Amino acid sequence: MKFIISVDCEGPACVVGTSGKALSASRDYAFACREATLEANAAARALFDSGAEEVWVWDSHGQGLNLCIDQLDKRCRLILGKGFTRRFPGLDNRFSGVIMIGYHAMEGTKNAILAHTYSSDAYKSIRANGKTVGEIALDGAVAGEFDVPVIFISSDDKGCREALTFMPWIKTVITKQGMGRNCALSKHPHMVQEEIYSGICRAVKDIQQMKPLKFQPPVHLEIDFKAVLQTVKALLYRRRGWRPIGPKTIAKELGSMLEWNC
Repeated sequence: MKFIISVDCEGPACVVGTSGKALSASRDYAFACREATLEANAAARALFDSGAEEVWVWDSHGQGLNLCIDQLDKRCRLILGKGFTRRFPGLDNRFSGVIMIGYHAMEGTKNAILAHTYSSDAYKSIRANGKTVGEIALDGAVAGEFDVPVIFISSDDKGCREALTFMPWIKTVITKQGMGRNCALSKHPHMVQEEIYSGICRAVKDIQQMKPLKFQPPVHLEIDFKAVLQTVKALLYRRRGWRPIGPKTIAKELGSMLEWNC
């Protein structure tokens, strides 16, 4: 068996950030990186102990240079940096499953910790085939193009609820209860790491029940931006082939989710 662990930094235990700032600019950032690493390591240990021959850890937050590498199990292979042409670089149909560690709810989710969809500055909303989606579903659908299921996620209570809406078969661990964008009732980090280990062991045991998440092709994507200027910049520099359908909205039909890049 072969797995990819995708690691974000907003969802780990006790991470709440600072009001009005990106996580990377907050006093919480160093702790967030360390705790994301330890939660990812708990996931990796669970996978190896459950029979995995290969585990890749993908640092999927921001510039992809957040994890404390020397604290990860030395058997892991690491995907780092920015500039990949799609989500889940290197993923193919030889993988047995995807693990999401430290993910967060989509932009606009009430009382979700640090909720956003890829960019808290730029994106107000993203829709796939008319349904509002966040990073959890979009990333899950990329994996689904290879028939690889997401089998586990750790996040705050709102992120786990969102994941189960799209993938009701997965195992979840709630790291904290969101009480606002920057406030939470959190489990202790050590408790969360133990729960992640146990949850992933259960997920691997039940892997035959897991299903790949798929969007019906062609996938009609729409992006709402928070400002008109961001829309113009996207069309001129980053979103070639997209078309404007409103002053702050662009759209494109994708042949598959492998064409998606945040």
